Amino acid sequence: MVTSAIRRAQTPRAAMRGRIAASFGLLALVLFFLSSITAATTVSDVTVHTSQPLSAVLFSLSSFSVLLLPVSIAVMVLAIINIAAGRRSPGVLFAGLSTVLFALFMVLYANEGINNSLYTLLGDKLKEMDVKFRKRDFEWIYVSYSPATYLTLASCALTTVVASPTLKTSADRKSVLREWIPYAYVGPHLLFFIVFFVIPSLYGVYAAFTKWNLFNDPVWVGFENFRTMLFQSGNTYYRQLRNGLGNTFKFVLFSVPFCIALPLGLAVALQSKPRGNKFFQAIYYLPALMSISTVTLTWRYMFLHSYGAVSNFLMSAADWRVPPYSWASLVIITVWWCNGGTMVIYQSALSSIPIDRYEAASVDGANGWQKFLNITLPGIRYPLTYTFVMTVVAQFNIYGQPLMLTGFENQEANAVLLMYVYENAVKQQVAGMSAAMALILGVCIMVVSFAQMRLMKANSPA
Repeated sequence: MVTSAIRRAQTPRAAMRGRIAASFGLLALVLFFLSSITAATTVSDVTVHTSQPLSAVLFSLSSFSVLLLPVSIAVMVLAIINIAAGRRSPGVLFAGLSTVLFALFMVLYANEGINNSLYTLLGDKLKEMDVKFRKRDFEWIYVSYSPATYLTLASCALTTVVASPTLKTSADRKSVLREWIPYAYVGPHLLFFIVFFVIPSLYGVYAAFTKWNLFNDPVWVGFENFRTMLFQSGNTYYRQLRNGLGNTFKFVLFSVPFCIALPLGLAVALQSKPRGNKFFQAIYYLPALMSISTVTLTWRYMFLHSYGAVSNFLMSAADWRVPPYSWASLVIITVWWCNGGTMVIYQSALSSIPIDRYEAASVDGANGWQKFLNITLPGIRYPLTYTFVMTVVAQFNIYGQPLMLTGFENQEANAVLLMYVYENAVKQQVAGMSAAMALILGVCIMVVSFAQMRLMKANSPA
């Protein structure tokens, strides 16, 4: 049955209102990039002014209120898409949220007092005028908006008003409410996804093309960071990228087979329901409840050369924190920590395989290995694909284990790329270069994951 909302969207008048509302939304996006702010302050009886496009404020990363801008833009894009598709009820919901967020940004940004980005710009103006000052001399930075900024807010509001569906009758109100209910459930998750994943990811990609020290505004340098890391062989960052990325790939190759095979073996063993299987299942899963810091520090003491339990138990003179033994230590720590969650996934997948398949295979004379290859593995191929891809992604993001076990010791033999990312961003304050390293790692993860999925899809039965 076609709902009343869809029928209204198909009428010429409703279609015209939708086009007008979408046009106002597009106008708001255009006006945003034409908007600007003016900041002013007085220091030692000297008043200085500076103007900055609102699009530059978007990439200044100077305060929390600035983060409202990309959220507002993203939500307005969603509103335009929904309105253009004839879904005016969710469209007006997104347009209204975009209006509120943009208005909230204008209020909060103007009342910050001392904004680091604006302080830097006004400080440069004062230096040009040979005025000596300190940051405490700035009592307040006054912010005003250009007319285009207010027109942007007005266009967002007009998008909301024009896209509003008819609410004259009870049936109309119920129809709109029925269309809003799914977004009420999805909305909070979508909002947090945009705020804590999409926007940081976009800012991270942007920062990779800038020179940034975490305090001042990022300065766009294009591909300079990547040229330095990839082609300048005498540069420190060139060495760090090669060593860190190489060690990361080594760890993935060493750990992933064990992170897949061991949990699968445990799941198959527990599937036979041995005595005490619930107890052993709980014991195997227990490490997954611990933090990586707890796990690594515990194993670090066990691997100590002087009085560590591992060296004394094995009566070995090997130093488990020095290569090549340190790689074995890292693999043992990681597999012990990760196998519980993966084992539970495999147990759930194994329980869904019909028992009559195994019984039929037994009648045909198949042994245990043949049953595993021809029944078990095909029956869990989708969970196996999922865990394989997710394990590779997780191990590419290794950081805590080598940092706490060896750090940068042994001539950085176990230093992975994320350790260099943190070191350069937080301690050396070279955030732009760190973001470029992280972006290269992200591209590597995407390529490897895509190749995995394509390969496993090609080998799976149709």
